[in-house]
Amino acid sequence: MRDMKISRFTRISPSAVTLGDATRLKTTSETTIRYHPLTAHFVGQPKLEQLYMEKAAKEWSPRSFRIVCVFLLLYFMTISPNLYNLISPDQTVRDKSQTYFLFVFPAMMPIPILLWCSMLKRFKPYFHNIYAIIVTCWTISIIGGGMYSMLFEWKLYVQDDIMQLLNATNFLNSTEVYTIVHDEATWPYPTYTGTGRDILFDYMGRILLPAATMNINLLRMVLVSIFIPLLRIGAVQSAVVSLITTSAYTVVTIYVYPSTSNKYFNTNKVLVFCFPLLFAIIMLLQNRDMERMLRVEFLQMHDKEMEAETAKKQREAIAEENKNLKKELQKQHDYLDTPIDLESPVHKIIADLKALQEESHFTDAQSFRMAAIISALSRLDTNLFTPDILSQMSNTANEVDKDTKNWAISVLGKKEYSATSRLTNVAVLGTPENRSKSSSHSFGEIFAPLEHMPSLEDSLLTEIVLTVERDGWDTDVFSLETGGRPLFVIGIALFDKHNFYDEVKVDPVAMKNFLLCIDQGYIGNPYHNVFHAADVMNSVNYLISQLQFGHIQSMLTVHEFFAALVAAAIHDYKHPGKSNNFMIKARQRLAMQYHDKSVLENMHLAEAFLLTQENSSCDIWARMKDKPYRDMRKAIIEMVLATDLSLHLQLVGSLKSMIISDEKHDISNDPMVLMRVVVKCADIGHSAKSVKLHGLWSSLIVEEFFLQGDAERDANSEVSPFMDRWAENSAKNQIGFFEFIVLPFFDTVAQVVFQDGFKPIHMATKRNYALWKEAASRNMTSIAAIRDELFQDDNTIAETLAER
Repeated sequence: MRDMKISRFTRISPSAVTLGDATRLKTTSETTIRYHPLTAHFVGQPKLEQLYMEKAAKEWSPRSFRIVCVFLLLYFMTISPNLYNLISPDQTVRDKSQTYFLFVFPAMMPIPILLWCSMLKRFKPYFHNIYAIIVTCWTISIIGGGMYSMLFEWKLYVQDDIMQLLNATNFLNSTEVYTIVHDEATWPYPTYTGTGRDILFDYMGRILLPAATMNINLLRMVLVSIFIPLLRIGAVQSAVVSLITTSAYTVVTIYVYPSTSNKYFNTNKVLVFCFPLLFAIIMLLQNRDMERMLRVEFLQMHDKEMEAETAKKQREAIAEENKNLKKELQKQHDYLDTPIDLESPVHKIIADLKALQEESHFTDAQSFRMAAIISALSRLDTNLFTPDILSQMSNTANEVDKDTKNWAISVLGKKEYSATSRLTNVAVLGTPENRSKSSSHSFGEIFAPLEHMPSLEDSLLTEIVLTVERDGWDTDVFSLETGGRPLFVIGIALFDKHNFYDEVKVDPVAMKNFLLCIDQGYIGNPYHNVFHAADVMNSVNYLISQLQFGHIQSMLTVHEFFAALVAAAIHDYKHPGKSNNFMIKARQRLAMQYHDKSVLENMHLAEAFLLTQENSSCDIWARMKDKPYRDMRKAIIEMVLATDLSLHLQLVGSLKSMIISDEKHDISNDPMVLMRVVVKCADIGHSAKSVKLHGLWSSLIVEEFFLQGDAERDANSEVSPFMDRWAENSAKNQIGFFEFIVLPFFDTVAQVVFQDGFKPIHMATKRNYALWKEAASRNMTSIAAIRDELFQDDNTIAETLAER
């Protein structure tokens, strides 16, 4: 083992850079904060100012909303008596009341809309502006209503009362006309001409009531100035509102207040001008001081949050250092702190050899030899110590005679499907003499449909083909019109579409009989049922013939494509809804029969092939030559056995070895790897389906797990992990499945087998994994709740992930 110098730092001896990063966040107490003298805003701290405004809007908006609603209710109660006047029998009263509401209501109409906007998330940043506009509208309304009420309505009320008094005392009832001339000393008002009653009413309406109105409305201005701080409106917005209202009030005072040289009236007029402005300034200063106090409290809370953030960063720095240290230790093959290592020993050997090859100075001969060693190791499978007899015997330069070669191949050769056999397969099909010699079946045999064979309309099959071509990988097999026979209908549609019958030598009627019996042989389990088989068959078809314009199909023969679809159809045939571990632990007969190795997978294969042997109507191999039959049987066996999860890491490891040894280009010459990967990818493909489909399939597999757990509990056996419905943790279950099975497999095949067209499927696994992580972060354990919350609509995914 070569020495590798570790130059990393740990928390025990941290690097200056690491600690600097962790403590770089400064609290506000460590930074000089200056406040604007008028607005109390943070000077030179735009981010801090934005953070404060966002927090203020979030905390104060509901409170301000309630206050405005209460004030609106009180204001409505105040003006409600005028509503009665709208139905008065006196036309004059009705007209006056309508005019009053024209002064009051137009300014109030925007307030409900503004309140509604203030509660919307997208308008939260405009909290201060919205409530400033609300205050302005309300001020205009109460001042306008007060002015009209005093100058017009109250004028009529007072005139009526005075008339009653004058009539009762018979005072000033004469019609004699008088003239009162303006005189600075005795009458500092305009000249009046008229009866005594007219002069009295004119003086009241033009002098007394306007002056009284402006003085009384000062209370309304005071009320507005008090109202502003209650809403927590910012200092700037408060100043703007005060400026608008006081300016408007000043203009109204100039217009309404009586023009006179009376010093008492003029003194009062100056006070009416100045009092609102002075009171507004006082309230603004008080509002500024309150704003500053609130900002100081905010800074204190912000300091604590920053300290917590600093502590969090330091913890993350420690975690990062530990992570980096573990990586260095892994490089030195120190596995003491690694709980689970998913890398195979051969993979580690290849990695070390690659590193040695890069770091050492070999001669050309030595480099060639090292490359050959790495290439050989990358092709290793389970037969680690078995010589490759088949490839050696196929070498024409080999001096072994023909009989010995045939004996060695038949006795010592591997029984798996190989690239060499596919070449022989093609040669046999092309030679009429070989067909007649090899055939053990009659070409003249006529197949009859089974008695219970459903009738299939051409239009239905066409619709199925169009649907799977349109929806592709995310086809919903539950929604297809298959009459409860999805595998049968989809299978016939696909086999007819690709027209395998002539080239593969399969009778169409036998194919229909076979698919119907296979369809009927699936048990009604929640997950491992005929719909799962149909989904896997459609997914295999998509990966081979549709993905990247049929890139995989171009690397397979027609027989291999046919074998892949058959393997997909039978891969869970007669599945009992229990796992291999259950069969072994319960000492089932199948486990005894297959020696605890790939128990269910062997059973699926045996039952499917026995069906073709024992029921001649379903014998799809009847017209096939012996050699092609044996080659396809080998391929189907390997594909179905590859679905055993106990062999999963072996398949992933062999694929990873291709990456590290740069042998990816050989994938086109290894059809069995392609077929195993395709069927395996389709078998666990629900993890890469659309969000809604993935949620549905996940709920089905979880329910099947629970049924096994119930059976184990009934048998007084230990309940398998994640199969106890009374201790459900579906999020944790699925996260483990993704981390140990799905993600390593899809990450690897995306590099080794598939091209860019596979990226949406690959990314779907990461998206669904992120959703399970989201469920775990919310402490969600129930599959029903998780599915309802996170796995219902693809359109919600971006928003859900954005919240993470």
